[in-house]
Amino acid sequence: MTRPIILDLTPGAQAAATLLAALQLPTHVRLAGVLFSGEATEVGVAMAHARDMLDQYGLADVGVYAGAPGPMVPPYGAGRSLPAGHDGLGAAALVQAIRACPPDSVSVCCSGPLSTLALAMVQAPDLAGHLHGVVIAGGAFHVPGNMTTVAERNIAADTEAASVVLGMDVPVTLVPLDCTSRFVADAVWMEQLAPMGRNPASVAGRVHADLVAARMGRGGGNGADLALAPAAPLLALVAPTLFSGHLAHVEVECCGTFTRGMTVIEPLGPSGDLPNALVLERMSVDAARGVLRDLLLAAVQ
Repeated sequence: MTRPIILDLTPGAQAAATLLAALQLPTHVRLAGVLFSGEATEVGVAMAHARDMLDQYGLADVGVYAGAPGPMVPPYGAGRSLPAGHDGLGAAALVQAIRACPPDSVSVCCSGPLSTLALAMVQAPDLAGHLHGVVIAGGAFHVPGNMTTVAERNIAADTEAASVVLGMDVPVTLVPLDCTSRFVADAVWMEQLAPMGRNPASVAGRVHADLVAARMGRGGGNGADLALAPAAPLLALVAPTLFSGHLAHVEVECCGTFTRGMTVIEPLGPSGDLPNALVLERMSVDAARGVLRDLLLAAVQ
């Protein structure tokens, strides 16, 4: 079965690589939309590159949208209105894209904060009937966070949005830092991608150049390993055997001064909560890097 998917990304080389990898899976997924959320200038560039990539693959009809530019609730509870410039059009586009898919069919792969998805689900609760599931790169349970000691970046960026999504009646899969902390583009993996760079003008060549530049810091850096976590939701959807995990009830700390953004697993059972997420605990990192590498190399013409 070919499943419609929507990629909810943040601008960057990893997002471009994730989109290119998704385009190599025609028998598994059908792109129903691509969103980019973040700083306006970066989003504009990412959207233009995504449209060009989709055009090259004969998918000009796939919508590319700008998502929410900021969190649902301003930091420190300064009011409850949307932040300046937050017109909700990204959420409206997401609502339209999800509603265009049959019931219980579309999966949303979120590689960044959940602001746009949460706004869409608040505006249109009927979306739950169209969603087959949501796969999220986010959370940290048994490892330190990468935003604070206890909070992972995507959850901490909009804790209220994460709480909204986890509170909706949709199947959620969390791919936390517990899985992805070692899922990185190291020197060996980058060398394996060298064939992508043989034609710099091609789609694969441009993505390869972006990955190289990001890893080198775009200024002659020391080649630090580049996080590949943004690609993990796509891999969890199309290659679930790479992962193992368990059902759990996950809450997001939205109020604590020192614990805001922390993801907490609550007890289950007769006196506890019902599961609201599949939490992936382990990833076969080498195998996952191999799958992503092979998908990217498949784009080489």
